[in-house]
Formats: sequence, structure tokens, C-alpha cells
Amino acid sequence: MSLPVFKHTIAKFKSIIDDDIDNFPLLLRYDPTVAYLLICEINKNLVSKELTNFSQIVNYLGKQKIKNIILERDLFLEEEDLQIWFYGILSAEISSLIAEKSISVHRDEAFFAGLIPCLSLFFMMEEFPRYRRVINFLIKLPLEDRVYIEDIIFGTNNLEAAQRNILSPQIYRNTINFLNKIFNKGQKNIKNVSPSKGSELEIPYELALLADLAAYGAQALMFPSVIDNRELFLELSKRYFNIKESDSFLILESAMDRFIEVCKVFEIYDEIKFSTEDFYQFRKFEFKSKNNLFSKMLQDLFRENAEDRNLYIYGETAVGKRLLAAALHYDENNPRKNKPFIMIFADRDAELLEEEFFGIKEGFMGKRGKRGVLNLADGGTLVIKEFDSMPIEFQTKFEKALREKRFYRLGEIRPTEISDIKFILIGKEDIRIKVAKEDFSSSLIKLLNPFFFRIPPLRERREDIFYIAGEIVKKYRLQIEKELENSQVIEKFKKDSFPNNLRDLKRLLFIMHVEKILKS
Repeated sequence: MSLPVFKHTIAKFKSIIDDDIDNFPLLLRYDPTVAYLLICEINKNLVSKELTNFSQIVNYLGKQKIKNIILERDLFLEEEDLQIWFYGILSAEISSLIAEKSISVHRDEAFFAGLIPCLSLFFMMEEFPRYRRVINFLIKLPLEDRVYIEDIIFGTNNLEAAQRNILSPQIYRNTINFLNKIFNKGQKNIKNVSPSKGSELEIPYELALLADLAAYGAQALMFPSVIDNRELFLELSKRYFNIKESDSFLILESAMDRFIEVCKVFEIYDEIKFSTEDFYQFRKFEFKSKNNLFSKMLQDLFRENAEDRNLYIYGETAVGKRLLAAALHYDENNPRKNKPFIMIFADRDAELLEEEFFGIKEGFMGKRGKRGVLNLADGGTLVIKEFDSMPIEFQTKFEKALREKRFYRLGEIRPTEISDIKFILIGKEDIRIKVAKEDFSSSLIKLLNPFFFRIPPLRERREDIFYIAGEIVKKYRLQIEKELENSQVIEKFKKDSFPNNLRDLKRLLFIMHVEKILKS
């Protein structure tokens, strides 16, 4: 197998293999290919127990076997490929930090899970040598977009390539299987693939979620102007592992600190500047429209937001509801812009929502203590996504807490007071229609009294398609400015229905960019 390795990692390994046996096991995992080959080598003959701990792997294999594996490598990635290493190692560090703070997965297993989105690129490159030309672009994209684009252009994708190659140990085999199910045909789906509680597949499933989440975190640090990456990392941290926003930022900061130290060890600290952008320069952003009517509607919305009004934002999939909520929070006229900004999802069962909203007393029913989001968001803003899917049985409890301005954590006999929360509610449907059909609590909506705002789909604001396309080209540095002037592309912008809105527009532009690189 001719998987590539990085020159700076192999050079370091060769220099310390005989002299620094204490640090050697720890450093070996910092080359994705070497880490993969060591795991394969140790597990191919094991029957009763699989090894994933790097220290144990090094001890079992012995120095000479490891040295042979390193010396046999003859395909090296060059300086211009350092972006790939940045992406892989940042993902791995973020993954291990999340595991340390939130879930009971061994750090080495979490670290390797974070390497999988990077390692899978190497498998694709082995099968399609020209794939190397587009890797530095593809690492900017979410896994679902990467899978979608690869399927169209290559007839297969990086996750399928990983599935063909990572055959052991079983924990990683199962992790790859879950990733393929989650991102089937470029459509992300986690609801219907999760294993039952207590199943032996729970850990591989969590590792799959870690791999996805950590990749977003690495992208947020490497490409800060692509705001979607940061917001999706924050959103998925909450959805996957119930990590609040402030802790998510701390994870990114800690990962960057670890990464810088690793770069110093491998003597490439100065090469970080080869990144397309300065690391970790998170930027504020705006939500604009070139459609006169929608632009005026947005002005009204931001005015209501500045007056501290509750908001209900709705619209089709991928019209920008999440990004608009973030833009409203960070707006300079928002009186709560420096207060807590908490997000939660309401499309869960009522029992889980009660734990998430109200919290749990330490030790109740054997569970860890938890502050509910109503407590965490007090004084700030609580974003409730999928609000129109909140179970009817929880709506009553939620309304009671808001009316009485207090609630009880599960297992607690003393109430927790809440005084002041702003709500940004997000849904796909106009909640007023559900209320009229008696499918949603009318009294809860009256109590919240939100300002209702619909984001029209792209087909209803064609001017924005051209404007947003230009912004995407700038953010992702796509080399297709001239192609956008092509009459066929202009006609598509004018007539295509873009059923998945921004997702369809982005993917169209991404494919144009990749095809141009491959043809050049």
C-alpha cells in the first residue's frame, strides 16, 4: 500500500527512534499513515483482544518493527501539502479534547477517529492520483458536501474508500460503517442510524460523530472566514454531546494550543503561515439581501431584535436560519450581544427535553448533575431549533416554567429562579398554522409573543443567488469567476428551483471549481 507520509514527521521519527523512547509512542500518531499502519500491523494477528492504545502498540511491536515500517515509506507529501496535516492533526486534537470532557471514549481512540477524515483522503488519492490536486480545497468542505462532490466526479467517495481499506480493528471498522450510513449519498442523517442504548456499537457511533464534529472544528480554526464551519461546530457540539457554546470555544482554543506545541516539536512552527488564512481569527458577519423587499424585511427584523423582542424564524431547509440567528446575536445593536448565547434542539422526546431545559440534580437516578439551559441562558439568549417539532407533552411544562419564572431540576426539591431570557425560535413551518390546526400550544405562543419572520427560498429572491454565489466564491477562494459569466450558468441561476437552497447553490459552485482544477 503506497499511502503517503509527511516529510517532517518521518524526519522527526528517524531522529528520535533510538534516543527518545519515552516520547516516541506519543509522537507516532502524528502521522496519519504511520498511525494507521501501526494499528493494522498489531491487530492483524490478534484474535481475542484488539489494541488501540498507542503506547501498548509500540511496546508490542518493538522498536525494530516500527523502524522498518517508517523506513519503508517512500511516498512523501511536500510543503504545499502541509494544509492536509494541519487539518488532520487539528481534527485529532479536537476529537481527543471532546472525549476527555464529554464522553467515555479512550483518548487514543478519539484521536484516531479525528484522523479518519484526513486518512480517508489518502485512500482516495491512492485510487485516483489526480485527486491530490483537489485535496487542499476539499478539506474546507463539510463531509456531506465532500461525499456528494466525490460521488459525482469520481463515482465513489472518501468514506467508501476508507470502508474498503480500514478492515481492523473492528471498533474503527464499525466507526467507518456508521460514517457511511450517516453521509449516504451526501445527505446527512443521524436520527435513523444511532444504535440502541447499551449496544456494543455505541462507542463506534460516538467516534463517528466525533470525526464529523472535530473536522468542523479544524475547519473553523483554519478557514475562519467560512462562518458556516464555526457555527456548525457550535451547533453540532450541542446536538451530539450537549456541549455548551462557551465550552466549545474553550475546546478550540485548547486544541490550537496543543497544535502549536506539536508544530514546535516537529520544527514546522514557522510553516503555519502557509495556511490560506490566519488561524483562529473568528470574524463577525452580516446577513444581507439584494432583494429590495427581503432587505426591508431584514431591517425590520434587526430593529425588533435591537428592541429585545422574542423572534420566530422559519423557512425551508438550508435558507440560512441558523446563520441569521447568529447574525442577530452578534449585531452591534443587540443589547444581549455580550450575554450568554445558548442553543438547544426541540426535536427530541419530552423526557430528554426536561433534562436539557431544566437540568438534573447530581446523583439523581445515577446521573451526573447538569444545569438546564433555562438556567444557563438566564440574562442572555436561548435559541431553540426545530421549535415547531417540540413534543406537545413538553410544551405544557415549558410554558409553566416561563409563567412562574421558575422550575425544578430533576430530583431537586428547591426551585431554580429565572428572570430574563430572550428566545430566538427556529422552525421549518409557520407555527401559527400548527396552532390553528391545534397541533401546537396556542397559549405558549401567546406567552412568547414572538416577532414572526420567514426567510424566503432562493427561487423567490433570484437577485440573492448571484450575490450569494459571489460571496461563496470569495470565502472559499474558488477559481471560477469567469465561469460565473457563462450564459449557461446565468440561465441556471435564473431558472433553477434550487430545492435545497444554499446547499444546492454551494455544491454547484464547488463542483465547477473541482472540475476546473482537474482539467487544468
